[in-house]
Amino acid sequence: MIKQTKYHHSVTELGNLQLRRVVEYIKDRKVKDKKYSHPVTPTNPKNMKDWDIRSQEIVAAVITPEIKAAFEAEKQSMIGLGVEEVVTYDRVIDEDGKIAVRCITRIFDDGEEVSKKYHRSWIMPGDDPSKADVISKALAAKLHTPEVIAAYVAAQEEQIKI
Repeated sequence: MIKQTKYHHSVTELGNLQLRRVVEYIKDRKVKDKKYSHPVTPTNPKNMKDWDIRSQEIVAAVITPEIKAAFEAEKQSMIGLGVEEVVTYDRVIDEDGKIAVRCITRIFDDGEEVSKKYHRSWIMPGDDPSKADVISKALAAKLHTPEVIAAYVAAQEEQIKI
């Protein structure tokens, strides 16, 4: 049996990076078990020299002044009066570049949450992210490099052959 460490990246509803270390226990090329660490968020997103490159790239995609301003403009806040709908998003970034986007729709009645629904969609390397939320678009623009897209397409073609 072998032990392999990977990183699980996500971006929260507030636009913050969360990183979990994932330890996989592998036997006969199959993952037998996984252990996840508690999520960690960088205390200073402008100084991440001790973090892995992928984490640095993800944070760089979402902390530019333009993205922060667009995110603030897009963000909905509850005012607490009457019936309100608030939509937020969180994201998980897979190792192969897929971005899983979870849309969270909450309905409030006089400040009390009465409904919460989820809808999941994906932005695959090479997809057009123009209809996604601000942070998901920024992540796709930063992470979906020509090399990532080519590797993703090659992996998909390899899957078809199997």
